Amino acid sequence: MTTKTLIAWLSDAEYNVRRSYRDLIHTAYENTAIVPADPIPDHVKDGQYEISGWVTTGTDRRERGTRDAAPLRIDGSRGDWDAIEELWMAGELDDSDFEDHFVDDVIVQDIGEGTDGWTFDGGSYSVELR
Repeated sequence: MTTKTLIAWLSDAEYNVRRSYRDLIHTAYENTAIVPADPIPDHVKDGQYEISGWVTTGTDRRERGTRDAAPLRIDGSRGDWDAIEELWMAGELDDSDFEDHFVDDVIVQDIGEGTDGWTFDGGSYSVELR
């Protein structure tokens, strides 16, 4: 396939492309659309987090970030971000994986496992990065 063929195919919907080139052109076009993720910035990994919302550890369940309870404060610089960053760079980091790794690799590294792990079992949260 030549550059002329690729440009013609991309710019003209009526351009007749040989059947044998279609798969090659399709693959080349998709490969140009893949943009690798930038690494997670240091200010995110080293930041101070304040989490407000329902937080449970063992039998202690309370709404954090209210007048009665301070937000859950986490020092991100004490966490191990390797697994999160690996999934992020591969484009495979979803909300569930992020929460699992953030709890296990960042929160636990900073303040410990709690009475029986950490659970965020409310409907919504506020996370402030300082």
